[in-house]
Amino acid sequence: MNEQNFSKKWFWIGIIIAFIHALAGLIYGIVLLFKKKYRKEGLIIIVFAVVWGSLIYFIIGPWLIDRMAAKGLLISELNIKQTQFPQKLQ
Repeated sequence: MNEQNFSKKWFWIGIIIAFIHALAGLIYGIVLLFKKKYRKEGLIIIVFAVVWGSLIYFIIGPWLIDRMAAKGLLISELNIKQTQFPQKLQ
């Protein structure tokens, strides 16, 4: 296997890792930054992981929570009994 195909394969694996979990993709991209041959690929993976993670956290996540709450799949209010602790222990 030549070096070009090897580099492409690990680049796409990094993109898939970032798609599945943005933090893992960010870590993988940082590791690639330390290797001189793969700095460009590492930077692309880092940017993809940050953009994808932000998209999930700020747009898709709240939208999913609203949809699930509207369908009654989430508990909107928890009835938690509060306990009072004594002010002073004697």
